[in-house]
Amino acid sequence: MRIVLISIAALASLLGIIMAILPFGTIGVLPGIVALLAGFGAFYISKKKQKPQKLSLMFLTIGVLIIVASGSKSLWVKDEIAVDTEFQQKEEQSKEEAIEELKEIESELEEIEGDLEEIESE
Repeated sequence: MRIVLISIAALASLLGIIMAILPFGTIGVLPGIVALLAGFGAFYISKKKQKPQKLSLMFLTIGVLIIVASGSKSLWVKDEIAVDTEFQQKEEQSKEEAIEELKEIESELEEIEGDLEEIESE
């Protein structure tokens, strides 16, 4: 049972570290809690059976660090959507250019139609 808890703590710690680094928000706390609980269970069993406790203590520490890192990351990092005014200006400018091009094409078409009418009337 001790090996199973240490394995669970190791997997949860790895997943927690990945979630703490990537932008997962506060959901990264969950693997930290699992690693903390599994590490505590492995520490208790190790102490009861008088086996080495260093590995379970390491996962206890990692679990606490993951919880602290993910929790503080959600407090310090704010997800905001910034308005890109430069992009909006470029988009407006491209619309205006497209309208001007359409007007030029329309005037060229009118000239061509006028030329065709003159040719047909002759």
